[in-house]
Amino acid sequence: MSKLFPKKVFIISIATFFVIFAISLLFKIVSPDSTERVVAVVEKGPVRQLVSVSGVIKAEDTAKLGFPVSGTVREVLVRKGDTVATGTILAILDSSTLSADYSDALASLKSAEADLAELVAGTRSETKDVSNETVILKQTLLKNTEASERLKVNNARKLLLGSGLTAYSNEADEDASAPTISGSYSCNNEGLYKLRMFGSGADSGYSFELSGLESGTFTASFNQPISFGSCGLRAQFSPTSMYGGSTWQIDIPNKKSVSYITNKNAYDLANEQADSAIALAKQELALASATAINNVAKARPETVLRVQAQVDQAQARLERVNIEINNLSLKAPFSGVITSLDILPGETVTTAPILTLLSSGRFELTARIPEIDIGKLSIGQKAEVVFDTKADEVIIASIDYLSPNATTIDGVAYYEARLVLNNNPTWLRSGLNADIDIIVGTNENSVRLPTRFVREQTDGTYVVLKESGTDIATTTVKVLFRGNDGYIAIEGLLPGDRIIAP
Repeated sequence: MSKLFPKKVFIISIATFFVIFAISLLFKIVSPDSTERVVAVVEKGPVRQLVSVSGVIKAEDTAKLGFPVSGTVREVLVRKGDTVATGTILAILDSSTLSADYSDALASLKSAEADLAELVAGTRSETKDVSNETVILKQTLLKNTEASERLKVNNARKLLLGSGLTAYSNEADEDASAPTISGSYSCNNEGLYKLRMFGSGADSGYSFELSGLESGTFTASFNQPISFGSCGLRAQFSPTSMYGGSTWQIDIPNKKSVSYITNKNAYDLANEQADSAIALAKQELALASATAINNVAKARPETVLRVQAQVDQAQARLERVNIEINNLSLKAPFSGVITSLDILPGETVTTAPILTLLSSGRFELTARIPEIDIGKLSIGQKAEVVFDTKADEVIIASIDYLSPNATTIDGVAYYEARLVLNNNPTWLRSGLNADIDIIVGTNENSVRLPTRFVREQTDGTYVVLKESGTDIATTTVKVLFRGNDGYIAIEGLLPGDRIIAP
């Protein structure tokens, strides 16, 4: 008996389980309303249509940098891993060869600028005073030269006209001695004097009538020279000669005199020298006058332009040297991190890249959009981005570029879209993967419910409304906007209404 008892207990337990299961199943069949249903609460919120894609973040700028000229590295100012700002000097080449060029160019510029300033400002008052005094001096010099040279010429002429004067008779049979002519001829006229002799009551018994260059009647004397005319000449007659009715001539100048040629040459030379000296004095006066006028006159426009061109030329040369000096400094074109560096001080480098700079804080997100969705996108659309490395953080972005060219992958055309993040968290790194939901349509702050709670039939759209307890009813709603984010915007229910899933 004791061996059979455990077996009977086991059989009874199995039978009891099946009975309870059958009763429970029967209860569910008899009372179907007691089945537990999925319930949702109507609420207000956005309903959106999305294009969901994946993408990769990368640095907006990556640059391999090198010097624009060859040279010897003087100094390296950064190390691999350093973060630098825009414009930071990274490395410098030796500049000793350009120092002299810079100094020379700077000096040339200053000199040209000084010339221009002096030209525009005009001549100093002291210089003007000196110029005016020079003009007065040259005027006086011209007057003195003219007077001096005129005196020299007059003296030479007087010497020419008054030297070797003698009286002669044109009568071949004249046997009286010619009167002796003395004195200094003081007049400036050329010509001749005629002395026609006649008897008179003078001590000598003769007088003469003067004609030619001068006229008058004068007594003749044997004892001393007697003046005739007003030009300083004198005549003395010989007491042993008979002068009655004779006529004597005196040529001015006496071209038959042995000194005539010498005196004529001296006179001509005096004229030439006078002309030369006076012309030179006039030239000096003209030059002094022109200088004085130039000192008070404004600079001519073409002169200013010419000097300004010299300033511009010097400025351009200085700028060119500055550019050459600037080319010796390698600067960061944007802020970023030095990711590679391959130079040391003292090395000779060419224009080949020697370091790599990766932008920090400036990223762009790229995604491939299938052709079925590309027509839904436009510049400026917003997107929600979640990176794999920070799945609990949503970053807002916007589209700023859509490629017009497609890339075919496995027979499907894809178009590149570029998005810019509204903010760049510190943990962001180039190469991170992201899930992107691009919002292509939205109905904000609408009455919404999950799409799966809406029943679609030929006679309309309705939901099953749970009122209270186990009571249920159906009601028709109007669909306002269908999203693909799991929600639908409706009209016909109020926030807080409870509905049952089909």
